[in-house]
Amino acid sequence: MACGHKRGGCRVTVEPEALAMARQLEAWPHLKGHVKQGLDLHAYQVESVLKVVNDLQGRAILADEVGLGKTIEAGLVAAELKARGAVQNVLILVPAGLQTQWVEELGAKFGWQAMRGPKDPGWLWVLSIDTAKRPPLLHQLQYVQWDLVIVDEAHHLKNTRTQNYQLVEGLKCEHLLLLTATPMENQLTELYTLVNLVKPGLFGPYLRFYRQFILDKRTPKNAAELRKLLSQVMVRNQRQSVGIPFPEREVTLVPLKLGQAEQMLYDEISHALKLEYRQRIGADQTVLPLLILQRELCSSPRALLPTLRSSSWIGEGLNGLVALAESIGITAKMRAVRDLARHVQDRMLIFTEYRGTQEALVEFLRDQGFEAEAFHGGLRTRDRDQLVEWFRSGKRILVSTEAGGQGINLQFCHVVVNFDLPWNPMRIEQRIGRVHRIGQTHPVEIYNLYAVNTVEENILRLLHEKIDLFRTVIGELDVILRHIERRGSLEKRLIDIFFWEDDQDSVIARLDQLGNEFLAARRRLSWPNPDTVVDASESGQSLL
Repeated sequence: MACGHKRGGCRVTVEPEALAMARQLEAWPHLKGHVKQGLDLHAYQVESVLKVVNDLQGRAILADEVGLGKTIEAGLVAAELKARGAVQNVLILVPAGLQTQWVEELGAKFGWQAMRGPKDPGWLWVLSIDTAKRPPLLHQLQYVQWDLVIVDEAHHLKNTRTQNYQLVEGLKCEHLLLLTATPMENQLTELYTLVNLVKPGLFGPYLRFYRQFILDKRTPKNAAELRKLLSQVMVRNQRQSVGIPFPEREVTLVPLKLGQAEQMLYDEISHALKLEYRQRIGADQTVLPLLILQRELCSSPRALLPTLRSSSWIGEGLNGLVALAESIGITAKMRAVRDLARHVQDRMLIFTEYRGTQEALVEFLRDQGFEAEAFHGGLRTRDRDQLVEWFRSGKRILVSTEAGGQGINLQFCHVVVNFDLPWNPMRIEQRIGRVHRIGQTHPVEIYNLYAVNTVEENILRLLHEKIDLFRTVIGELDVILRHIERRGSLEKRLIDIFFWEDDQDSVIARLDQLGNEFLAARRRLSWPNPDTVVDASESGQSLL
């Protein structure tokens, strides 16, 4: 029988791929019972749970890509361990903004009532990790003998000096699950930290791990042995390998011509940035502040002004530039969002990198008669929860920063607007992953705003035409980026192109060269079983 499309995924009993899973469920009556209750499962999820419980003894890193249902897998592990009598108490630690989402999902999917406070009676607690890491609760949690601890967004544990890490490292628990879509964000040593929490001693002392497995910070060596060790602790499913028919992405590029004042501001600051960049490179000084200023310039005057006012290196022209930026109220991008909002007949999720831009855009949209709200990382949990429900309930506009959108599920929305474009493609993909995930029933509409004759047009040329970002699955993108960034981070290479070259033809030539590196890496890379770990320096394949 064909797989029917319905909210939440495909029923186990109606798709050919589930035949083997159905046989597994016969031996797992507890999981089968949940399927009968209406919990939607996929074969890869059951296989992951089988591996965690039977092979990894309930201590593992669940590293599925964004949108593949790590919460469900963690719940299934807890359900099976509880059915076997191995679990009497469970502690789940999550970012503050995800606490309500976890509580509601555990209730809806498993029928469990999770406790939100440490003094609430019960067997299952979902606590904010920010609350849990502060005394006296920290010491109380570390005093208890936990049967199962689950940590969401576990990549925040990668630094052993942080309070987050010290909280989890100090917990006494029989079973431990770390959930993260990015077990390694920047360096291979981050893997050591997470693995050492789950299976202490698996990699041995840090110095031995470094000598044995690290060629450089992103490239492993001794691949076969590293593969064998990671298979004892990590489960990772990737979108291209699980066979789920995600809805299509419909990408629209929205070119915009800047107004006269906007274009003047852009041209004068860009010229100053190029001169300063060359000076700092020659003096071996940091160029990070220049990158920040350039990206804020592409977003909005409201985002730009705080940094611009403190940019004393600009010299005598600074006051004039500040006055020019202050004089610009409504920008070309803001007008484009207004026009788009009039056209789109559904909810709209808008992403920007900057709070200043967010505030200006929300004010403008309200003035234009739209229901619009700001969603950011500084909101209290209760306010975040209320905003999500407000957004769910009608045709409304939510303007979010990356911090605000981290980890939340918004698959009831299918329209995403990138007001500004991060230079790191993975951050753009993570934005889209808030809506393009299991449970999405509509094609996802993505609108990318960009100003012509600016850095943004060049960025979009690279991301859209060469990298094909908006149609490349996240796993493939992640692997390719790590492969090409051995010569330096993508952002550093881009800033050198934009600030060093004097004419557009040279910029395009270097962007094309960078894009060709991406295409060459894609051709070289193959996509084996998601659990495969191969030495990238030898074969070009992915560590994860």
